[in-house]
Amino acid sequence: MIQITPLLNKLWNASKRNNPMRLIILLLLVILVSACTTTLQPTPTVSNWEQHVSQLEQLDRWLLEGKLGYRDGKDGGSAWVNWNQNSSSFEVKLNGPFGAGATRIVGNNNYAELQRANHENISAKSAAALTEILFGWPWPVEQLQYWVRGIPAPMISKNNIRHNLDGTLAQLEQSNWTLQFSRYQKIGHWVLPGKVKGQNGDYQFTLVIKNWQLGKLSL
Repeated sequence: MIQITPLLNKLWNASKRNNPMRLIILLLLVILVSACTTTLQPTPTVSNWEQHVSQLEQLDRWLLEGKLGYRDGKDGGSAWVNWNQNSSSFEVKLNGPFGAGATRIVGNNNYAELQRANHENISAKSAAALTEILFGWPWPVEQLQYWVRGIPAPMISKNNIRHNLDGTLAQLEQSNWTLQFSRYQKIGHWVLPGKVKGQNGDYQFTLVIKNWQLGKLSL
């Protein structure tokens, strides 16, 4: 049987005298009290972390658009990023950095090439080596293709993993980088971060992801 406070009890008795306004007020108060006393338990977004990582490792075809900010302790800058990943092959376009126009880095896990207007193409064994030419320090592109998905890069030691209350990754230390993940959003069946921050000594970057496209994309 419903327990009614003295105030609600008076209104209840008044409603018995065919007072429709009192009955409406009573119903509204009951709804209000119920809403105030009900505690909603959050449903974990990621209930099984190992399974979550395994599934996201298989998500290897995607396109993201966002903005990159970077600093080296003295100088800094920003650029718009368009990153197309197709299995192990990638194309990263940076627009507006370094006071120049578009910059393009293409490659895979074994080879990368830097393409800039009015410059000769430069090749290297890794994209990180090419970003050192741009930033003055290596931006960990190979690891970032996993970090942007909110998971650690595989086959590399990792430390101090912390999770949010919903099970998503909040913090990670890997390859000498301390990383923070936030602004998670559900894209289709996937839960992906909207912001990734990294720090390695004086070197810092912040990647804010504005848009995701998932699926079979071609370079």
